[in-house]
Amino acid sequence: MRSPDREVIPQVLNAGDVCSQDEAIFTAGNFEHARRFSGFAGDVVDWERAERAFHAAYLDVLAGRRAWDEPAWLGLAHDLGVDGPRHHDARPGRIADVAVPDEVLCDIVEDGVPEVLMLLERITGVEGMPARPPIGAVAALAFLNCGIEGTRPVDGWMDDEEDRALVQSVRVVDDAPVGVWSDGVCLLPIVPSLRPPAEALVQMPSRFVARAYRTQAGWAFSGVLTLPDARPAGALARVIERRMTLELWQLRRGEPRSTFEDVLRRCPAVVYRSAMEAAVWLGDPAIGMTA
Repeated sequence: MRSPDREVIPQVLNAGDVCSQDEAIFTAGNFEHARRFSGFAGDVVDWERAERAFHAAYLDVLAGRRAWDEPAWLGLAHDLGVDGPRHHDARPGRIADVAVPDEVLCDIVEDGVPEVLMLLERITGVEGMPARPPIGAVAALAFLNCGIEGTRPVDGWMDDEEDRALVQSVRVVDDAPVGVWSDGVCLLPIVPSLRPPAEALVQMPSRFVARAYRTQAGWAFSGVLTLPDARPAGALARVIERRMTLELWQLRRGEPRSTFEDVLRRCPAVVYRSAMEAAVWLGDPAIGMTA
């Protein structure tokens, strides 16, 4: 029987995923940054070789061909210097002028994204085109590179929108890390200044994914997607954090000083889909009993 502690759940946005876009394409990192900030000791030829070996192994881990904790794979991450201590944001989050309803983000997506329903699987992990798509899942697409020519729908909208207070608020939402909550507890190690207090979660679903951000009137949530309320939360937290750690290593190849919150901002589809698919998987009684 498989154990959640042995898996990367499941094969989220990798080369074998029908929803994958450019995730599987190798792109070089930054050698000068790697040498300066990650302590890479070799020359540029060594670095290029290490980069390609790391990327190939990363795809193997996501596809289930290698274990996430295989020593050889972890050694490749160590050689590049991307597996160093996890850092967190030092700056406090910004405050939005107004709350941004998910319906506003949905309108932005519908105006700027062809075939919206076909893209929802990147968020929900659910195949097919739903008759009534979750509003939060559609809203989350606003911050993905899924618009015309691979742009983010929200970027073009922010350039053209005349309501600058609303634009400022959308920028605050964009800067908020995507989090996962269960019974009022944040399951990802987001810095405390970017996590809402318990009283702000009273009216929220028992388990959900969203961006939490502050407004002049208090905390608000964007892109709210309710998760299956499967137990245990501890296993769900471990699985998602592991997946995001792998994504952080990828991000550090180009930006060695990236924080954990940076990867939650930059890779929202991975957070959403990992959380949804892990919750569904752990909801299987045969699996949940082992967690």
